Amino acid sequence: MEVFQMLAFIMLLIYAAIIDLKTRTIPDYVPVLIMLVGLIDMEPLPAVLGLILVPLPYFIMALLKDNSIGGGDIKLMAACGFYLGLQAGYMASIVGLMLTIIIHFAYSVIRSKKMTRSIPLGPYLGAGCIIANFVML
Repeated sequence: MEVFQMLAFIMLLIYAAIIDLKTRTIPDYVPVLIMLVGLIDMEPLPAVLGLILVPLPYFIMALLKDNSIGGGDIKLMAACGFYLGLQAGYMASIVGLMLTIIIHFAYSVIRSKKMTRSIPLGPYLGAGCIIANFVML
C-alpha cells in the first residue's frame, strides 16, 4: 500500500506542476486528492500539524503582499504538509523554494533576461515534496 500511496502522491504532484506551468493555476481538486491519498496511512498529529503549519508562511506572505503567492500554492502546500507531516513538509518547502531561486537565477543569467515577476511555484514545490518524501523514507 505504501508504494501505491507514494506513486499516487508523485503523479498528483506532476499533474499539478504541468497544469501550473500551462495555466498558472492549480485546480482545487488536486490538493483534495493529495489529502485523500494521505489518509491511506496517516499519523494524525503530524498530519494535522503539517496541514496547518507548512502553508502558514505562504499564507502570511499572500496577506502581506498582493499577488505574491497564489492560493493554489498555499492549498498545495497544506495538502503536502498533511501528506508528509510537519518536518518533511518544511523540508519540501525549503527545497522547493531553493530550486525556484536557483533555476530562475540561472535562467536569467543564461538568457541575460530579468527574472519575471510571476513564477509558477507548483513545479518547484512539487519537486521539493518528492525529494523530501524520498529523503524522509
